[in-house]
This record gives sequence, C-alpha cells and structure tokens, in this order.
Amino acid sequence: MSRTTAVVAAVGLGAVALGLASVALRETFGFSLSYTFVTLVGALAVAQGVRAGSRRRRVEYAETETDDPERRFRVPTPGDEFDEQVASGVGWSLRNVSAQRDVRDRLHQTVVDTLVVHENCSVDEAEEQVETGTWTDDAVAARFLSDGAPALPLRTRVRALFRRGSRFHRQVRHTVAALARLQEEGR
Repeated sequence: MSRTTAVVAAVGLGAVALGLASVALRETFGFSLSYTFVTLVGALAVAQGVRAGSRRRRVEYAETETDDPERRFRVPTPGDEFDEQVASGVGWSLRNVSAQRDVRDRLHQTVVDTLVVHENCSVDEAEEQVETGTWTDDAVAARFLSDGAPALPLRTRVRALFRRGSRFHRQVRHTVAALARLQEEGR
C-alpha cells in the first residue's frame, strides 16, 4: 500500500469516527451544519466515488474457465422394470402376449406371497384363493389372475367396451389396487 493511499484511508477513517461521535453526542464540534457545508461534503463523496471508479476501470479482469457440470447418475426407481413390462404388453404380437403373460404371472405370485404373509395361510391355500377368485372383491382383478374365477357381470363387460385405454392396462390397474388394499388390510 502506497503512502498516499494510507494517508487517504486514515483521513477517511478519522472523518467517519468524527461523524459517528457527532451523531452519538449530538455535538457538531464547531462545524456549522449549513446547506453549504452539507453540499461540500456530498461533492467530496461524489468526487471520491468517481476517483475510485476510474481507478477500477484500469484494472485487468481475470477470467476463469469452468468445466461442464456433472451429469446426475440416474438410479432406477423401484417398479420401473414392471412399468416397462406392463407398457410393452399392449397389442397382439407374440412379444406383447409374452409380456402380458409375464405380468400376469408376476402379479399372481405377488398375490400368493401377500396372502401367505398377511392372511397367515399356506401356499396351497393362497393358490386356491387366487384360482377361485376369493382373494379380492374386485371381479376384474380376480378374473385377470384366474380363469376359474366367476365371470364378470354383464354390466362390467359392457362398461369396459366404452372405456379408454387397453383392457390389459385396466386389468393390471385393478389387480394392483386390489393387491394394495390386501396389503393395507394386513398391516
């Protein structure tokens, strides 16, 4: 720091200290706070601001090159694989029919496991409940997992004709909802 800068800084600090003392003590120390005095102090402040600003314009800017931000690693959400399997089960190609069968088998096994855990029954008893459709009150879900379940009421079948979306997706939604209710009741 140069000698001139140190002197200017010391004078500035002294002026600030004198101003704070003047406010705290309500004393003007012999200065008249007339319009002329306040105007001169304001002009001095503006001149000092212009001086500091012009000195700053002569300074070189240093820039830093930043790297690209990291891309987040996507962790699969539980159930993503099942959702993809359900989505691929639309249509009548051999691949789609196979995907539908896989979804049905997976849901069948989940219902059996849930019955064994939450209803305290054996695997054979759980299989029998699924085959007869007695595991749920939802006729669509019961019929989806077993051909031995009672046929859907005519009213339900007619209503299904006028619904949007595929029959397969509707059956999966009903089955998953019935399974969730079964798990909630078991808690």
